[in-house]
Amino acid sequence: MSKKILYISNPISGSGTDRQQIWESLKKIAGDSALEKYETKGKNDKPALQQQISNHEPDMIWIGGGDGTIRMVADAMGENDIRVGIIPIGSANGLAKCLDIHNLEDAYNSIKSGKTQKLDILKINDEICLHLCDFGFNAGLIKKFEEENERGMMAYFKSSLRQFQEMRPYTFHLEINGEEFQTKAKMLIIANGDMYGTGAIINPAGKIDDGTMEIIALNPDGFDEMAEISLALFRGNLDESESVRIWSGKKAIITNPDNADFQIDGEIMPETEKIEVICEANKYRFFSLRQD
Repeated sequence: MSKKILYISNPISGSGTDRQQIWESLKKIAGDSALEKYETKGKNDKPALQQQISNHEPDMIWIGGGDGTIRMVADAMGENDIRVGIIPIGSANGLAKCLDIHNLEDAYNSIKSGKTQKLDILKINDEICLHLCDFGFNAGLIKKFEEENERGMMAYFKSSLRQFQEMRPYTFHLEINGEEFQTKAKMLIIANGDMYGTGAIINPAGKIDDGTMEIIALNPDGFDEMAEISLALFRGNLDESESVRIWSGKKAIITNPDNADFQIDGEIMPETEKIEVICEANKYRFFSLRQD
């Protein structure tokens, strides 16, 4: 029986992307299935997406964009059990990397394979997170990247240089699994996925379908510890660093008294003093090339 597919594309994601070529490739993959395209507008997108999903009742949704676009579509899907494919044309594409999708060819192959993987989500106050959220350094970097009003890796690099000059530790109060902690960190990560879009492995023990989240506090002091953490991020042994603390759990409350910047799946949040995070297991089905 012919399938119904809805392709949702963010027209401002990525730079130098041949969108027409992507569309032609997707039409070939869809074959005889009914394929419809919808582009996000940047305003009132959630209700518009909900209406699109209601109108088309798709068997599959393919998303052309980055983590923020994927999060928005997943939020609009609600409780609908729809298979989701990622076409990674965002700035970093961290969630796609967690599914072993590194480029467009991987994306097409993941859909053609038919293999899906269940994904947990993190419910954070009134928001959801599929990949990673964090306080401090990285959130500040994303904020500066947005202020540059440019796209691409060069703008990201310039933002990184500015953020390194302002890096400092923040105080956080944590309640995890009924225990309370206070920690200092230059960056505090709440992780569902295991890596950033750069390939840096921020959560070595984490899996996106294990029903738990990890909270990772990074507080390197001086160049040597910064270099150690940088190497560990790409070796996958961050948990062995003395300037890193990691907790696991299904629920946490985090207080941010120093008003560190906060981001969810690449989107800067308004000033955030306190969050409650709950991990909900096996919420969505995404096409994946991951073997484990």
